[in-house]
Amino acid sequence: MVDTGDKDEQFLCDALAFAEFYNASLSFVVLSALPSADYALTIAPPYAFLHDYTEAVEAKQERIAKLAGASNVEVRTISDRPAVIFTKAAVSARYADLVLFGPADDYDYPPIRRETIESILFASGRPVLIVPNGHKPRAIEHLAIGWNATRESTHALRAATAFAAPGAKIDVLVLDAKPTTKGHGTEPGADIARHLARHGFASTVIPAYADELSDADTLVKVARERGAALLSLGAYGHSRLREMILGGVTRDLLVGAPLPLLFSH
Repeated sequence: MVDTGDKDEQFLCDALAFAEFYNASLSFVVLSALPSADYALTIAPPYAFLHDYTEAVEAKQERIAKLAGASNVEVRTISDRPAVIFTKAAVSARYADLVLFGPADDYDYPPIRRETIESILFASGRPVLIVPNGHKPRAIEHLAIGWNATRESTHALRAATAFAAPGAKIDVLVLDAKPTTKGHGTEPGADIARHLARHGFASTVIPAYADELSDADTLVKVARERGAALLSLGAYGHSRLREMILGGVTRDLLVGAPLPLLFSH
């Protein structure tokens, strides 16, 4: 998904390359937010005229068509008030296997991007993949999963294995985990590693400790040090309100990271 800005040329190219590699159908959804009182300061202060938004959408469609060339690429537009855009984007996502976003810096309106991602995660049932600029798609033979034995991390694991090559190496990153009578059990990560082994994956449990870094930075650091091509995470294991106030892994990583991030809720 993209907005009507012009910062995302690299992401457009990356999305086209991603679809070509996986021989997948690709639909670009252009988010065209109409001005509202709530978003006047984040979208277009002072208010812009409606025809300005129409021109921006037409310009974006032309840019996408030029980059796509003869490729079979669909372009849709969701043009409405921000709150309605979030709902419509989630409904649209239900008819895709995966929703791609670029990093926050590729968008003229990062708050719209973030809240659209959150709406898709909570309301669509589909995973979101955030790719870094210049991402070169390839067979995923080594990936990492942030595992905390929750429903959300279980969904993240299912989404990640759909990407994994047969027999792929999967690092189970267990962050500051302690044995529990439910969830992790007596040996954090061991049960899910055995489950993955039964499905033919070479899994390794990797204890990770957030010392001076945030939880989010620790997971990314360990995944990169291990050479993982993808980090899959359960999104919003805590409430969205709690993460807005106190912070959290999901909130911190929605801006993007140096490796692809796959979120599931």
